[in-house]
Amino acid sequence: MQAMMAPLTPPPKGLALASKSSPWSTIWRMLGIVILLFVIAQVMILSLFGILEGDSALTIFSLVCSVPLLLIFIFARRPKLTHVVVANPSPDGKMQHLLPDSRMLMTPVPTSFSHHLVKDSPPLEMPPTSTLWIVFSLTVITAFLGLLPAMLSNDPIWLVLAILIGIPAWLFGFSLPVHAWWAFSTRHFQIMTTKIEGEKMLIAGMLSTFPAIVINSLLFPLILISIGITSMDSGTLGEFLILTISAPVGEEICKAIFVLSLYKMIDSPKRGFQIGFSVGLGFALLENLQYIMSSFSGLAVTYSLTTVIRGIGSIPGHALWTGLSGVSIGWFLCTKRGIQTQDLFNQDSTSWVVFDGESGQIVNTERELSTMGRTVRGWLYKPIDKVWSLPRSPVTGLTLAICGHALWNGSSWIVSWLFIGTDVVVQVIASLVWIVIMISALWIIGREILAAVMHLPS
Repeated sequence: MQAMMAPLTPPPKGLALASKSSPWSTIWRMLGIVILLFVIAQVMILSLFGILEGDSALTIFSLVCSVPLLLIFIFARRPKLTHVVVANPSPDGKMQHLLPDSRMLMTPVPTSFSHHLVKDSPPLEMPPTSTLWIVFSLTVITAFLGLLPAMLSNDPIWLVLAILIGIPAWLFGFSLPVHAWWAFSTRHFQIMTTKIEGEKMLIAGMLSTFPAIVINSLLFPLILISIGITSMDSGTLGEFLILTISAPVGEEICKAIFVLSLYKMIDSPKRGFQIGFSVGLGFALLENLQYIMSSFSGLAVTYSLTTVIRGIGSIPGHALWTGLSGVSIGWFLCTKRGIQTQDLFNQDSTSWVVFDGESGQIVNTERELSTMGRTVRGWLYKPIDKVWSLPRSPVTGLTLAICGHALWNGSSWIVSWLFIGTDVVVQVIASLVWIVIMISALWIIGREILAAVMHLPS
């Protein structure tokens, strides 16, 4: 079988081969992975508690339970490879080539074969951003109406209804806003990104929650206890320090480290921002899972408020702050590699071949922006002489990320603390008013940052 006996060789430079995939497949895949990583995180935390408490049985049991979960994660992340056979005209070649299954290939000129294993990864495609926001809005409305009867009546039937509606409401509520922002950023940045690359960015963000959880739940509380601060309950100094020091510093450093772990993918400042933005979304995805789960304690009201506020405030906040770390890391890496700014504007692009797995025909995966997409892009656009200068030093970028995160957490705590002795209704109104102010400020700052990103070299 002459055609199939040639040794494997590296694929031609710039070749990307991909079979067609569904835009929704990435969402379902990421949903499964984040739930798996959440379970792994809980098991790992148990093992750490076992170490701290000297409970060897708990530690061993947790580690044993984590092994099959880690194997499932590794299996889910395995790359899909495609065997590519290329026939090249060659005077030393042959015109008849035996193939497997008693087949023969005849070529009009003498040819020789080369064999390559290519990662099958289509360009990252997401459903339209507007579709994701519409489904998210319908989820919140349906969940509110479905959970409301359980708040007003003790009839078991309403509790059953709340459970039946609550499970899909939880799944869609914590994941759809993250994917909506991811879909928006994928189109806004206008950088060709493979599905494998996009998933790596989001999963890196999920993994960055592991050390952040250890810092916030174990290390920093132990530091507080060592200096005499023993209470970390709501409204205490301990809680304030965790929100304004531990969470911003620990989480942003962890996210920046995982951005840096993808250094091979960072070929420009804009790519650095994209990776930072996506890592922030991955972090928010796993964090949001926990917040939305706990919000069901108050049924309709707390679920709806928590889901909406996090969807339009906390999630883009995580992405924007880590994006600042990412763009500064991008500038730093390009400078260290000796890449000049003019070179960044003239990089060669990858040649893409996307085919339908059933018909074998080449397909076009490019989609035009919708009317809403063009409107949003126009609103975000600013001339290059009117945009902000984004940080080029990783220290500056990380410092800005920490400050933005700390301001969001700390100011919300201070407002709650100032009204802690007032009526509950006053406390709720004060908190909601301040949240509206913070989200409005975030969106204004976010517009300036995203407008500047469009002028970054890529």
